[in-house]
Amino acid sequence: MKRAAQAPLNCGAVPAFISPAFIAAFLTAATATAKVFAVGAIGFYATYRRWISEEGWSGMSALVAFVTLPCLIFTRFATQFDARTFPGWWKIALVGMALQIAGLALGYWIAKRHRNPETTMLLGFQNAGFFVLPMLQALLSPREFGRAAVMLFVFVIFFNSSLWIVGQRVLLGKRALSWKRILLSPPLFATLISLGFFGLFHDFGHGFETSVPWQIFLGGDSPGALPLVGDLTVPLATLILGGAVAGTIGAKSGAQDKWFAWEIAAWKLFFMPLCGYGLLRLFHVEDPTLRLLWMLECAAPPAINVAVFCQQHGYPMRLIPVTCLLTYGLCIATVPFWVALVL
Repeated sequence: MKRAAQAPLNCGAVPAFISPAFIAAFLTAATATAKVFAVGAIGFYATYRRWISEEGWSGMSALVAFVTLPCLIFTRFATQFDARTFPGWWKIALVGMALQIAGLALGYWIAKRHRNPETTMLLGFQNAGFFVLPMLQALLSPREFGRAAVMLFVFVIFFNSSLWIVGQRVLLGKRALSWKRILLSPPLFATLISLGFFGLFHDFGHGFETSVPWQIFLGGDSPGALPLVGDLTVPLATLILGGAVAGTIGAKSGAQDKWFAWEIAAWKLFFMPLCGYGLLRLFHVEDPTLRLLWMLECAAPPAINVAVFCQQHGYPMRLIPVTCLLTYGLCIATVPFWVALVL
């Protein structure tokens, strides 16, 4: 990790929040969060000034989902993943699945009282990629970020395969599953292909490192085509995040919905990361990169893709817009706090 993140890990006693070490870690995390929000603010302002239309953001989202993100995933697995040196990768996938199931269960329980299924989606799905990925890049060195990105793509396998399924079931009341849509989701497809190829045929694949196609697509002394395209993912995704948050302004919501939004924010930004931190202490996780990834996933605000899903299917949102605005505003302070506990 970067310099301020090199303090010894403390899995035992609760850290003193006024200690110089915690303050330094908090400032490091706050700076990283501010960088992400500074880029997102550009997207927010571009939407506010109507420089980029809703159709424009939709096209940029498709570009990231269908082109740049799959290129980034394939590149990171090609250069960073080896099942022999990364034997616990499947455990990370299971941990990611457990987090999503726990969030969905909590959301379903609270949704019964709210009588609004949007609560299930807001608590069940965090911004697992478009928020966490730039945060990892801002907090880690380039070498550590490459490994963390691989962890992230494995962590969100269940997330990528379940959001649209759960949305159709919970919000639209549809029970039929489209396995074709699930498996052909570009990020999920790229992850599974990369895991299979570089997991089962790692040595065979890297035997072509000196070949012309490898040099063109993955590079050698200089970046190849896929890394050049994949590296666009973080800035584009962060701009899209800011634009998507701006797009929720003006959506209608009642006074009761605004109070529910505060309750959801408390569950999402305080209760869930508190539980996540407690689990880190309970299991004494020593890997600093894994600790950081887990804490970011637990502390992240709701997934903007939930709002995108509702827009695509014409679902009349009540809680989602006001909750997204509130949680993204609050997480400027809450995320650095939780991250500082594990730096």
